[in-house]
Amino acid sequence: MIDALLAKKFIERITQYTEYNINIMDEKGIIIASKNTSRIGTFHEVAFQIIQGSQDTIIVDNERTQFGVKKGVNMAIYYKKKKEGVIGITGEPEEVKPIALVIKMAVEVMLEHELVKYERMKRRNLKEQLLNIILYKEDLQKEDWIRFTRQLQLKEDIIRIPILLSIEGEIDSRENVLSVFRNSGENSSQDLICLTRDGDILLYKALKENVSNLMSQYKYEAGEAISNGLRYMRSAGYDYTVYVGALQSSFWYYRMGYEHCLWLKKTMGKGGSFYFYEHSSRYFMSTLPLTELQVAYYTIEIAYGDKFVENFKEIIGALRNSNFNLNDASKLIHVHKNTLIYRLDKIREALNADPLGNSKDREFVNGFYYYLKRKEQLYKG
Repeated sequence: MIDALLAKKFIERITQYTEYNINIMDEKGIIIASKNTSRIGTFHEVAFQIIQGSQDTIIVDNERTQFGVKKGVNMAIYYKKKKEGVIGITGEPEEVKPIALVIKMAVEVMLEHELVKYERMKRRNLKEQLLNIILYKEDLQKEDWIRFTRQLQLKEDIIRIPILLSIEGEIDSRENVLSVFRNSGENSSQDLICLTRDGDILLYKALKENVSNLMSQYKYEAGEAISNGLRYMRSAGYDYTVYVGALQSSFWYYRMGYEHCLWLKKTMGKGGSFYFYEHSSRYFMSTLPLTELQVAYYTIEIAYGDKFVENFKEIIGALRNSNFNLNDASKLIHVHKNTLIYRLDKIREALNADPLGNSKDREFVNGFYYYLKRKEQLYKG
């Protein structure tokens, strides 16, 4: 079906280059666009014959005023091997036939381009609606996404990874980046992407790797998925942070995957890339009520006193933020490496725990640290 507004725009453009009157008729034989605007809305009997019959072209040698048809050439307009309308040019048939053929081809190309663009926009809107249902609808029902996934031909049983991109700046900059992602060669028909209510870009990237290679490849896949967008942002000078949530293979858990990204955003801060699986133990600690943590660590906190606790939070915090690298940790808190080691030794002796040399000790130290920080945040709040 030819859109009347689209046909009108085409007539306005093409008539700048020809004096001939051009009409475009729809699948019912109604003139929907014409250089002679008085004819718009009238019935074109020959166009109706072309649509309904087997002929693609009908030449009118004599005007047939009783049918509202003037001398000229009328040709069928096709889209995907189906007649969608008719193009007609008024004039001496021998003169206008070559012009009609060129205009017919131009209309068909324009129609294909616009309908492809429309289908793409429709598909994009459906995907955005689906994501909004998944992320924000409280009474989520299986029927909600079945309705969309069938139209979008989305596969549910493939693995997707949620990637949240937080960009500093105006909303226009985010729309620009979103457009880059959508038009990227890395964008797949199985991907889901939208702008969240917080103004972040959320991408559920469909992974290609099989499960056996998943954990060794997912970071690479995530990086490839947003590589064009990252290059664009760097060239534009945008500040951004990437948060990668847990892998998902069921729409039921997509919202939780998004919430993992939000937790990373809230907890890890800005700058660089953060991956949920690298901080999962910290996440699960965060889901415990503070009272649970207090049962485990309060006695230790009270026994060693405020001075020890403050030193512990500073030293262990610096080590955690530097992946337990002494050189990097000392730079973070602006002390000499030997000073850091001296202060860390005090912690080792007091707690009989070596977070650098023993993984179980590190787990204990991390738990104690997280409890202290949770309590600190509670009191600040």
